Amino acid sequence: MTTFRLKDTDGPGTHIFIIGVGDYPHLKDGSGAAVASHRGMGQLTSPPASVLEMLRWVDRTLDNPEAPLKSIEVLISQVGRAQFTDSDGLSQKIDSATWDNYEASVLAWKQRANSDPKNVAIFYFCGHGLGDGINTHLLLADAGRSAKLLRHSAHVGELRLAMWDCAAQKQMYLIDACRTVDLASVLNPYESSQSGLPEANPILVFKGENPVLFSARMGEQAFGAPGQVSIFTQALLDGLSRCAVFQPHGKHWAVSPHQLQKAIAALMDDFSGTPQCPADGLSGVGFQLHVLSEPPEVVVHVCLNNQAANESATISYISSGNRVIRADLAHPWRTFIPHGPCSVEATFDPPVHTVAPVQIYMIPPFQNITLEVL
Repeated sequence: MTTFRLKDTDGPGTHIFIIGVGDYPHLKDGSGAAVASHRGMGQLTSPPASVLEMLRWVDRTLDNPEAPLKSIEVLISQVGRAQFTDSDGLSQKIDSATWDNYEASVLAWKQRANSDPKNVAIFYFCGHGLGDGINTHLLLADAGRSAKLLRHSAHVGELRLAMWDCAAQKQMYLIDACRTVDLASVLNPYESSQSGLPEANPILVFKGENPVLFSARMGEQAFGAPGQVSIFTQALLDGLSRCAVFQPHGKHWAVSPHQLQKAIAALMDDFSGTPQCPADGLSGVGFQLHVLSEPPEVVVHVCLNNQAANESATISYISSGNRVIRADLAHPWRTFIPHGPCSVEATFDPPVHTVAPVQIYMIPPFQNITLEVL
């Protein structure tokens, strides 16, 4: 267990559990004896980078007046032990994301979240994952230490079910992992992961909200460049900091799970038509996760209805008197535009085409604009 920003005070708070796994000693190319059934999975360098960025954001930026930050539980497995100094000046080496450490940490996280029904409980994982067509299994660092690969893995559905009896009525799960269907898991129902928490009561009705956002659809992979923050986590951080907002009571800009899903989907969109950022359990009107200190921006996709005209077009937007020109030939052009009135246009030199500008009021989190080439 490694805990930062622990505040044992009365009243609601935000309690976060962050896990990043890149070093898998018992999988392919690991430092230990490799399990025979590693399914081709090996070492990862994106999760340690991703989880440290997530940890920095939570420690330095997260602001929720309704539930101030009261604990960060974190586990990181990488080559060489991770270390972090928080904004209170506490410097610690971070425990690895083994099953035993996970089991102790998830119980501590649940117990803290259980202290007040208005608490916000957030779970984030980045590392290897497997699917069986229905369930998602998250592999901890010692996956493969047992002949049963999933013996040291966390079951997303079982974890959410085990948190139903937690007092916190606002829960969120962020899963940055592959969900490729593992045939061995499908054919062998006796090899299964678990939650790490006491057995759930399946007939209990959870009256709060507990959405989960995934980086990949069932059966698909998640991606990140070696040593870099993953695509999902970067979109998550941009959404949290810039655009995934609504206005509760019309007073301020706050991030909610619902708007976060929309923002991440827009930021991950590869323009292939494939939906991004699948979600489960989004219900109600959402709840406040974070309050922005600055006015929000909007994720905007701008394209021409005539792609052949794209390379000769100068596409730009004007917001608050400032003009920003597309710097490359990306089509669609993905950019951030400040909230508020805006004009989007395309011009040609020489003027071989005419395009009517689009006058629009930018509302977060996302806007899709098509310019009509006449």
